[in-house]
Order: sequence, then C-alpha cells, then structure tokens
Amino acid sequence: MKRTLAVAAVILAVLIGGQGQALAANFEKPFEDEMATQTFAPGSPSACSEQWNFIPEAGYIMTAKGCFTKYGDVWHILDAAVDGQQTFIYWENWLWNGSSWKPYRSGWCNNDLGGNNWGKCNKDYYESSSTNYYGGKGSRLRFQVCRRNFVGTNCTPGSIDGAAWINNDA
Repeated sequence: MKRTLAVAAVILAVLIGGQGQALAANFEKPFEDEMATQTFAPGSPSACSEQWNFIPEAGYIMTAKGCFTKYGDVWHILDAAVDGQQTFIYWENWLWNGSSWKPYRSGWCNNDLGGNNWGKCNKDYYESSSTNYYGGKGSRLRFQVCRRNFVGTNCTPGSIDGAAWINNDA
C-alpha cells in the first residue's frame, strides 16, 4: 500500500510539474527512479542541502536533508518530519565531451521510510579523471532536496538550475 501511494505521488508530481527540469533536458540515459534503503546518517559527506518548511504550530523546521558522498557515489536522504509526505533527492549527472558539458543521467532517490529515517541510494558515476561515455574527462553532479504531497512539490533550491555543481573527483 505504501509503495502504491509513493508511485501515485510520483506520477502526480510529474503531472503537475514537480520536476519539469528532468523532462526538459535531453539526457543520454533513461530517468532513474530508486527507492532508498534504510541507513544511518552519512559520515563525511561531500555536499549537503536542507529543506525547511513553515509549520504553523512550530515555525520553520528542517523537514528534509540530502547529502552526497563522492567516495562510493552515495546519496543520503533524511525525512526529518513525521507528516506522511515523501522526501527525495532529484539529481543530475553531466559529462564533459571535450568541448562542452552534456547531460548524461538524472534521477530520484526517494525516501519512503517514514519520518526521522535516513535512506541511501548507491550509484556509480564516472570520476572526473576517467574517460567518460562521451570520450572526454570530467563528471559533475547537482541536486536538490524535495518534499512532495498530493498538492505539489517543494525543493531546495527551488530550481535545479540554482543548485551548485559538485565535481566528482573522488
């Protein structure tokens, strides 16, 4: 039942424009939609981002936190609120082809483990020092931490275009 609701939320989020950026870019590989497995908080992440929401009874609280660890190419996503909303990371991986950056992969790491639980998605990206799919050397990532419900999706940053690039040089 929980998985069915998560799938319905994903479909609804896409239909109402939750992550239109993923559909607009011309990525080489198919979109990756992965459910996170339960884990502990990341030890030494390379980059983190937090989602804060206003709760009338409590003020602003952190409702989600997402981190990327270069060593192992692991995403960690925390659902920090016990409110039934789903937390996820939307990520993009771009590769250098020798003259420009090209979109290669994108996806979601969904945490449907419930409030106050960390989830992880283990990926395998090209390193910046290795020859990549396009024949060049260079691999970078960007991500945003998002929360979705049946009304809409809120992300930090508000657009993936505003996310900082991470050079995948680990």
